[in-house]
Amino acid sequence: MKKKHIILISCILVAGIIFSGLALADSHRKGLGFKQHHKGGGLQLLAGYQQKNLRVQVLSEMTGQSVEAIQLKLKDQRMRSEMRELNIDRQAFRDAMQAKERERIKQAVGDGSITPEQEKEILAKMEIRSKRRELMSKLIKKGIEDGTITRDEARMIMRRQR
Repeated sequence: MKKKHIILISCILVAGIIFSGLALADSHRKGLGFKQHHKGGGLQLLAGYQQKNLRVQVLSEMTGQSVEAIQLKLKDQRMRSEMRELNIDRQAFRDAMQAKERERIKQAVGDGSITPEQEKEILAKMEIRSKRRELMSKLIKKGIEDGTITRDEARMIMRRQR
């Protein structure tokens, strides 16, 4: 009987330790009382909408179609499919987007939304990202050519998680 009590108490203690650990982990994940910023907050929504509208504007300029027509098409299909349908070169699109983004960044410095130092940081990160994408594309292309990876593996590597 005494052995059963010891086993029962041990099980209860282990369960208590596990549950307290889970509770502590949950409190750390929530930031210990600080408001957690979640996807979809005001500024993130603003930035997302601005980016989406900028893409539509660039597509409109590249195709000569109205912004409204492009927006209507993008309601039914993804950007990549629409670009393929409109015969838009992806690199030309990226270059046009970067030019527009640089204009917006300069405007933000001009209106005092960001400092010149922040502008430099943003532009440096954009440049690094562009070089990283270019290098990754070259490596994947070489991997396909020499048989190191298949086209399906290349698509998997380059596919953006949503």
